[in-house]
Amino acid sequence: MKEIITIAFGSAKENFDERINLFGDTFRVKRLGVDFHFELALELVKKYRSQCDIMTFSGFPTDVKIAGKIHTHYQTQQLRDAAGDTPWTDGANLKFMALPLFLKNLAQKEPFLFKGKKIAFYSGIVQWDYLQTYHELSEDLIFADPYFSTGIPTVIKGLTSFRKMIGKVRPFLKNVNLERLKEKDFRHQLTKSPTMKSFFDADIFVVNETQMEYLKLQDLSGKTVIIDQIDNFSRKQLDLANANKVYSCFPDFVNMPHLGFTGLEAVLLSHVKKIKLDQDDLLDVIAKLKIRPEIYTPKSQKTITKDRFSFIIHPLSKSHLFGLSLLKPLEKTMVGAHVEDMMKHVPGYLYGKITGIKSDFNGKEVEGDLFGLPMTPKVMLKQKPEQVYKALNKICDIAHKSGSKIIGLGAFTKIVGDAGVTVNERSPIPVTTGNSLSASATLWAASFGIEKMGLIKKVDGKYDGTVMVIGATGSIGKVCAKILTKQWKRIVVSAPRPYKVLELISELKEQSPDTEIVGTSSPDKYASECDLIITSTSAQGESVMDIMQVKPGCIICDVSRPFDFTLEDVSKRPDVLVIASGEVALPGTNVVVEKNIGLPGNIVYACLAETALLALEGRHEAFSLSRDLSYEKVCEIDQLARKHGVRLAAVMGHTGEITEEEILLCREHALKARAKLS
Repeated sequence: MKEIITIAFGSAKENFDERINLFGDTFRVKRLGVDFHFELALELVKKYRSQCDIMTFSGFPTDVKIAGKIHTHYQTQQLRDAAGDTPWTDGANLKFMALPLFLKNLAQKEPFLFKGKKIAFYSGIVQWDYLQTYHELSEDLIFADPYFSTGIPTVIKGLTSFRKMIGKVRPFLKNVNLERLKEKDFRHQLTKSPTMKSFFDADIFVVNETQMEYLKLQDLSGKTVIIDQIDNFSRKQLDLANANKVYSCFPDFVNMPHLGFTGLEAVLLSHVKKIKLDQDDLLDVIAKLKIRPEIYTPKSQKTITKDRFSFIIHPLSKSHLFGLSLLKPLEKTMVGAHVEDMMKHVPGYLYGKITGIKSDFNGKEVEGDLFGLPMTPKVMLKQKPEQVYKALNKICDIAHKSGSKIIGLGAFTKIVGDAGVTVNERSPIPVTTGNSLSASATLWAASFGIEKMGLIKKVDGKYDGTVMVIGATGSIGKVCAKILTKQWKRIVVSAPRPYKVLELISELKEQSPDTEIVGTSSPDKYASECDLIITSTSAQGESVMDIMQVKPGCIICDVSRPFDFTLEDVSKRPDVLVIASGEVALPGTNVVVEKNIGLPGNIVYACLAETALLALEGRHEAFSLSRDLSYEKVCEIDQLARKHGVRLAAVMGHTGEITEEEILLCREHALKARAKLS
C-alpha cells in the first residue's frame, strides 16, 4: 500500500485518513490541516517526509509564470525544500490541463452560461493559469485582488490591466506572509463600497476550494459560482450565501469523497512512478475517470421550482399608446399628434406579470415578466435596426438580472432587422421569436375551421382543394407553406418579391413533387379559388387582398398583427370565416395575466406561449430565430405543446370568441352564396 500525505493550509476540521483503490493499487491518503499556521505546516512536512511515498500541498500558492519567468512564493518554496527527496505535487499540472478543457466543454453545452456575463475573481492570481480561458469566454473580467491581498477596497477590470498590475507587484506578493490571508470578508460594508460595485454586480464568481475556508462570502442570490472542487465545508458556505447554481470542475466520487485534483495527481504520480506527469498521462486519466464538471444546487435553491421567462410586447397603433393611463390625457392635444415619435425615446419597462402557468405533464410551474417597448410598428420600421436592437437588448439585460432564463420577442420586435438573430447574439439570455409555435397554432386554427365548416374533403390523404399563403416567404408563412404542401393538392404562395417566390417554389417542389404549386405577387388573382388562406405579413394594416374576391366558405387565418383584414372587411363577408390565428391557452387552473394584452383570461399569443413552453420544458435556448424557420422545430414545439397542455384557445375573431353557432351561420351563408354562383 502506498502512502500519500496531504499538508493543507486550511482547517484541521476537514482532516481524514482513508484508503482508496484506484488503477489496481491501494493508496492510503491522509490529510493534515494546519489552520493557517505555516510553521506547523513546515514541521509536519519534516515529520512525515520519510513516512510517505509522495507528499501533496493543498491551499498554498502555486507557481506563476510571467514573461517567461516562474515566480514561486517564498513559503511555498520553503515547503518544497523541507520535503527533501520526497516527491511532492500541488495538483497544478492536472488542473492546468483539465480546467480549461472543462470550461470550454461547459461553454459548448451551455452557451448562455458565459455569453454576455461579467465574471468576478476573488483572487485572479489564484486562477492565473486559467485566466486566458475565461477571457475567451467573456472579456468582462473583474478582479478583487487589491482587496484580497492588501485590504484596499478596489478592483481591476480587464485581463490586460490585471496582467500589468501583477507584473508590477508580483515581487511583493510572493513575499506576503500567507497567514495575512486569513478571513477575507466580502460581506456587509464592503458590498456598499462604490469602488467594489462592479465586482458585486458580476454574474459569475470564481473561487477555489481552499479559498472557501477563509473567505466570508457576500450574498450570492441569483449568482453562478465556479469552483475547482467542492467539499462539505464549501457546500455549507455556498448554502449560507444563497448561491443560485454552482459548477464544480471535479466530480464527487461516492467511493472516493476526498479525492480532488491534488490527491488524484499524487495517486497518478505514485502509480506511474514519475516525477512529473506528461500530457498523455493527464488526458488518459481524465478520459478513464470521466472527469466532468458537476452542478451543485445549494439547499436555498432546492425549494425553488418556478423558472422565470420574459416576453416583450409593444403597442400596435397610436390608439394603443393612448390606452396607457399616463398618455390618455394627451390624446386630443397638439402633443398627442406627436406621441408616437416621442415614445420611441422611452426605454422598455416592466409592464406586468403572468403567474399560475403549470404543466399538465409534470406539474412544473413557471412565471413570466411582460416588458413593454413603447414603439408602434410604424415607428419601429422607420428606425435603423441598430436603434431597435439596443432598446431590445436593454430589456434583455433587465430580464436577466430579474432572474429570467429566456426571453421572447412579440409582434414587430421579431420582424425588425434580422428577426432576432442580432438581439440574441447580444443578449445574456436566449432569445426566441416564438414563430415556431405561432406557425403550429396557425395550422391548429386552420384545421379547426376546416372541420367545423365541413366544405372541403380529403382524397388520398390530401385536401382536395386550394390553399394560399400570403407572406409565404416570411418566417411563419414559409414554414406553413412547407407543411401545407404535404397536406393539400394545390397551393398558391404569394409574396411581394417575385424572385423570392420563385426560390420558394423550387424548394417546395423538391419537397413535394406531387403537389401543384403556383406562385404570385397578386393574391387577388387566385382569391376566388382558395378554400383556405393563411396571411402572415408585415403590411402594418395595409390591404393585402380584396376580401370581396374571396371564395364563399373560405377560411382565412389572419396571423398578422396588426390584422391584414380589418373588422370592416370581415363584416362585408358573412360567408367567409376569418380567424384571428395564433391565440392559445396556457396550462394551469389559475393562470393570471396581470395586465391587458388584448386577449381574455389565460389566452395569449402563440409566440408568448412558446417562450413559456420552453421554460416549462427547461429548454433555455434560442429556439426560433431568423426568417427561416425549421420544419423540424415546428413539429417539435407542436409535440411539446401537447405534452405540457398548451392548446388552441376558443377560436378568436376580430371582436372576440367565435362560437360554434357563428361558424354554422357562416357555413349557411357560404352554401347560399355558392348556390347563387352555380
